[in-house]
Amino acid sequence: MIEPLPGHVSDWLKAAFGSCNAEVSALLTGVPNVHEPTLDMTFISGLARYQTPTKLSSGWVVRIDTHFLGGASRLTGRWEIADIGLLVMIRRGGRIERTKVGLLQSKRLYPNEQEVDEDRTLDNLVGFGRLHESDAWWSSVIEERQFTFGESSRYRALNVGEDQYNRIADYERRHSIPVYYLLYNPWAIPQATEVPASENGQLVGEPKVGSRVVPAVVLRAAMVGRTVGHRPSYSELEKMLAVPFDSEEHRAGWRLEDFVVDLLLGCTAGYVASGETDAGLEAVFYRRNNPISAAIAITVDAPD
Repeated sequence: MIEPLPGHVSDWLKAAFGSCNAEVSALLTGVPNVHEPTLDMTFISGLARYQTPTKLSSGWVVRIDTHFLGGASRLTGRWEIADIGLLVMIRRGGRIERTKVGLLQSKRLYPNEQEVDEDRTLDNLVGFGRLHESDAWWSSVIEERQFTFGESSRYRALNVGEDQYNRIADYERRHSIPVYYLLYNPWAIPQATEVPASENGQLVGEPKVGSRVVPAVVLRAAMVGRTVGHRPSYSELEKMLAVPFDSEEHRAGWRLEDFVVDLLLGCTAGYVASGETDAGLEAVFYRRNNPISAAIAITVDAPD
């Protein structure tokens, strides 16, 4: 069994997922009213550059592959259990030694000035014609205004006790496969974005907040007693999540790259398949009515 990963392999993977975290966080910061599926696509496309297997100087080979099918909810009218499935394959000399699964349900933080405005059925019926804006619409687009993110900003599409929230809990009970919320946050909190943007809005370094990951079971425990339809705020997650999210390092969730490398590949999070494949693995990745709309496969191959 390959455990734990060598430091240089972990560093390579953290750099890959860290760069995607920065891209997604910068997008949400610069375009605060961006639709959530666009953030998912930015995350996935950011990893596409790693699809060619990379052989490290030590002989280890790493590869990140991506596949996007689109949301099943558009076909069935039902919510997905998760937006992105993470498939981890640990190999030695090309042979699989361990397979793991992580399911990510993405939710974005909304600026204080915006209500939920995600893709709608009408948008899909109209098609690309919605990009041909009227003069009146264009005037509203370039109107000077400010979008702000703060402690009180909410994950407005995460509704406590409603359909998707309950279906995730039921899925975890029936399949024993944990689901994690991938929470898209801006670069920092507080954050203010002026519209129209200036030419000098470049973000540098790494996000102070950025994308965070929280187990669905931990989030549900923190929301006990909240009314049906309650939408958690960033402040609630920052203050109410249980251990280990009460520490400064993991405030409001694990950083995306830390979750993937330290926890999912580090064998402390996710679902472990019983063999090269099993019923749980097939239920997630091998059916078109699967609970996800996109998949990311991470392969780490140790020298024999």
